[in-house]
Amino acid sequence: MNALIIQSTEFTPFISLNPESRIIEFEGVSRPEDVSAFYTPVIDWITDYESDLYKINVSGGKKFELNILFKLSYFNSASAKMIFLILESLSRIRKMGYPFNIEWYYEEGDDQMYDDGYELSEAIDIPFNFHATS
Repeated sequence: MNALIIQSTEFTPFISLNPESRIIEFEGVSRPEDVSAFYTPVIDWITDYESDLYKINVSGGKKFELNILFKLSYFNSASAKMIFLILESLSRIRKMGYPFNIEWYYEEGDDQMYDDGYELSEAIDIPFNFHATS
């Protein structure tokens, strides 16, 4: 499976979905004009990745750890819904036995971004590792 890389813009985050390094990363601002159009390729990629991992799982292949990094400085409510859908897909991967870490970075003093991460963590019932940056 090929990596999916989306470069950032003024309104959209950098996204890197890399099966080789096993790192999924979101960084920057997320407030696209058409959130569905922007995030659909990401959700499709994760769904395909989930399918590939399911095949590995069924065939008895070795499981491995994934790292999910959220380094978002801002996201709007429409993006929050898409991030939740992404996390739900990742949760299904975890239930197949693929462990992962979710690293949630937020600017030191940005209580809103910390709270957003905490609420997402609670909503999908997966603990996040929180990192304050300066």
